[in-house]
Amino acid sequence: MLQTIREHTQGWVAGTIITIIILTFALWGIHSYFIGGVANTNVAVVNGVDITKEQLTVSYERLRRQVQAQYGSTNPITTRDESALKSRALQSLINMEVLKQASASQGFLVSDRQINIYLQSMPEFQVDGQFSLDRFQEILASTLLSTSEFLELIRTSLLINQPKLGLVFTSFSLPDETASAISLVNQERNIDYITIPTQYFLSQPIVISADKIKAYYEQHTADFMTPEQANVEYLELSLKNLSIKFNPTDVVLKSFYNENINSYTKPTTWKIASIEFPVPANATEEQMKQVVKNAESAYKALKENASASTDLSKIATQYSGRLTNASWMTLTEAPAELQKAVSGLTAGDISQPIKTAKGMVIVKALDIQQPKMLSFDAVKDKVRDAYVRQHAEEKFTEIRDQLADLTYEHPDSLQFAAKTLNLPIKTSELFTKNKPGKDISQYKKVRDAAFSNDVMNLENNSDVIPLNPETVVVLHMKSHVSSSLLSLDEVSAQIEEKLKVQEAEKRADKFAEDLIAKLQSGSNPQQLATSYKLKWYAAGLIGRYASKIDTAILDLAFSLPNPANVQNKISYGSARLPSGYAIVAVKSVKPGVIADQKQASVYAEQIQNSEGLLEYELYKQSEIAKAKVKVTQAAGQ
Repeated sequence: MLQTIREHTQGWVAGTIITIIILTFALWGIHSYFIGGVANTNVAVVNGVDITKEQLTVSYERLRRQVQAQYGSTNPITTRDESALKSRALQSLINMEVLKQASASQGFLVSDRQINIYLQSMPEFQVDGQFSLDRFQEILASTLLSTSEFLELIRTSLLINQPKLGLVFTSFSLPDETASAISLVNQERNIDYITIPTQYFLSQPIVISADKIKAYYEQHTADFMTPEQANVEYLELSLKNLSIKFNPTDVVLKSFYNENINSYTKPTTWKIASIEFPVPANATEEQMKQVVKNAESAYKALKENASASTDLSKIATQYSGRLTNASWMTLTEAPAELQKAVSGLTAGDISQPIKTAKGMVIVKALDIQQPKMLSFDAVKDKVRDAYVRQHAEEKFTEIRDQLADLTYEHPDSLQFAAKTLNLPIKTSELFTKNKPGKDISQYKKVRDAAFSNDVMNLENNSDVIPLNPETVVVLHMKSHVSSSLLSLDEVSAQIEEKLKVQEAEKRADKFAEDLIAKLQSGSNPQQLATSYKLKWYAAGLIGRYASKIDTAILDLAFSLPNPANVQNKISYGSARLPSGYAIVAVKSVKPGVIADQKQASVYAEQIQNSEGLLEYELYKQSEIAKAKVKVTQAAGQ
C-alpha cells in the first residue's frame, strides 16, 4: 500500500493538490512558521512547540494584504475584521504544527531528493517545459521567501499531505453505495403545482393608514436620504487639442522627411508561393519520416525543373503537398518561421524544406520588388501627421508636468495654473459618487477623487488624473450638496405602495397555507383551483435538473417527503416565487437508474474521493482535538 501511495504522490492529482497548498501557504505567509527567534513572545504552544508573536505578525500581514487585494481599497479593514484575520492566521499556524507533528509521529518522511524532484516539476517555475532558476527566483522574491524557507515549506507540505493522499487513494465505494447515489441523483418525481401571484391580491382593496406610513418612515429614515452630490471645476489637457495648434510649413516638413527617410521607404517585397507538407495529428514516427521524405523529393523535383514555368500545383499534388496562393509580402509580413529563408531568396529561387510547427514547407520567390524611396509629395500627409504627433506628445509631456507642479504649489485654486498654461477652467454637472454621469463624471477615478477627503473636505486640488493615454485632468471642488432626509410628504406614496406589496404578500402566504390545509383534508385540486380562478398544472415526472420548471418549485418538489410515507399519499408544500407563491404536490417518486457503465464508474470515483476527503477531515479534526494547544496571548492583541 505504501508503494502505491508513493507512486500516486508523483501523479498530477497529488501534484496539483500539493502545489495549491504550497502556494496558498506562501501567500498566507505561513513561511513565518519556519522563522525562529528566542526573543519573541509566544502566542501559542502546540504539544510543547512554541508559535511566536513574530510568526503570527508576518502571517497576519500577508493574509491582510491578500484580503485587501481581493476586496480593494474602497473596503477598508475594520477593527473587527482585523481581529478575525489574526485569529484565522493563528489557527492556521496551530493546525499546521499539529498536522506536521502527527505525520512525523506516524513515521512519514520526506527526503531531499523528493523535494528537489518536486520543485523542478512545479509548472509555476518552468519555462518551455524546463525548470527555470530565473523564474524561480522571480516568484520567490514576490513572496518575500528565502530559498531555504521555501524548500522547508515544500518539505512540510509534502509531509502533512502524505496521510491525506493515503486516505484519498485507498478509499473505495461499494456497488450499493454507487447505486444508492445514482438512485437519488437520477430520481424523478411526479408533481402537480399551482401558482398564486401577488398581483391577485394587489388587485383587491388594500388600505394603508397614515399612521402605518408615518411609522415606516420613522423606522427607515436611512432609505429616504438623498445621495451626496458634488460638482467640480477642472483643467483638461488633451493631446488632440495640442495637435490642432501645430501648423508646420513645407520647409519644416521636408526637413523632418529627410531626417526620417527610412520611414518613407517602401521595403523589399517578395511574391511568394509555398508548398506545405502538413503533419497529421498524433502522427507516428513513420508518418513524420514520410512527410520529410515527400518534402525532400518535391524540392529535388523543383530544382531539376527550376524554370519560371514549373507547375507548382503539379509538384504539390505529386508529393502529397498543399499549394498556397501566391501573394506579395514584406519580410515582416512573412511567417516568423519562414523569414530567414525568404530574406535570402532572389526571383525564381526555391528554399530548401523548412521545418515548421505544422510540418514542412518549401518556399519559391516568384518575383521581387526592390526597396523604393517614396517622394515627399506622395507622403506629405503622413509626414505632417507624424511631425504633429511627435511634437504634440513632447509638448503634452512638458505641460502635464507643469500642470502637476503648479496645481500642487497652489492647491487652493486652479486659477494660477489655468492662467499660466492658458487652459480654460471647465465645470462639471452635479454627480454622485456611485452613479456615472454624462460628462467628466462618467469616469470612476474622477468621482473617487472628487469625493476624497483631500478634494472634498480639505478643498485641495486633486492629483493629475489620466482619463486615457491622451487626456489628463486636475479637479477642484466647486460645490458640495450633503445628503438630506426627504420629507414624509415626498415619499408617502412610495411607502404606501411598498406597504401594499408587503400586505399582499402576507395575504398570499396565508392563502397558500389555507389552500394546503384544504388539499390535505381531501379537497379536489382542480375544483379548488377553479373556484379561485387559478390553474392547476400537471407537470408529470420530472428530474431534479429539469429546465422547464421554476427552480423554486423544483427545489421544493425534491425536498418534500416521499408521498409513500405520508397519510394521504401526496406531499404538499409551498414555495416563494418572484411573482408570488406556488403550492406543489408530489404524487409519486421514481428511483433513478444507472444510464450506463461509464456513469456508474464516474459516480463510484466521486463517491470514493468524497469519502476519502471526509475521512481525512475527520483525521485532521481528531489530531487537532487531542493536541495539547495552549494559546498564551489572544490573536487580536
